[in-house]
Amino acid sequence: MTQAQDSQPATTDDRIINATISLIGSDGLGAITMSQVAEHAGVARQTLYNHYSDIDSIVAAAVDRHNNESLALLTSALSVAQTPTEKLEQMARHFAMVGAHAGQALEVGSGTSSEVRHAVDKYKHAIERIIQDIIEEGQQTGDFRPDVAMDTDAVLIRSILNGIYELAAAAPEKASDIAASGARMLRAALH
Repeated sequence: MTQAQDSQPATTDDRIINATISLIGSDGLGAITMSQVAEHAGVARQTLYNHYSDIDSIVAAAVDRHNNESLALLTSALSVAQTPTEKLEQMARHFAMVGAHAGQALEVGSGTSSEVRHAVDKYKHAIERIIQDIIEEGQQTGDFRPDVAMDTDAVLIRSILNGIYELAAAAPEKASDIAASGARMLRAALH
């Protein structure tokens, strides 16, 4: 981002999304109201309705933006890793870092709208694709066991990464140790 982009004021939509992400981090996914978002974004409630039809659409947009930013950071972190094992270690560090900065674990329960669940599912599938690519590369290079089941193990590894995220969200001061333990567990699962 350039200096000129940094100095530009945030758009109304950016303020709404950033306020929503902040509220999700502090209050949890299910506790957000239109009034809270309007207050935190510094806009009128009618302005929210000019941009979004309801709280679910705001939350879905915020979750989607957060996830896209997380994927961009992950892609950048993976670009410096040389081996499939290093890529898994980078994933563990990434999930610990994101969890440590989240404030609390994102719980997507049965009361969540289909729009929000779709945004979360899209992220899960993107993470699983990245994991599958790493597994495939690791099997081709001989770094990983040949009996690793691509689809099943990708879901299980994503679950371990979610655990790293949740632990780091609950104890951000231990994020580095959590990442190291998680990386050790991922290496053991695939070697």
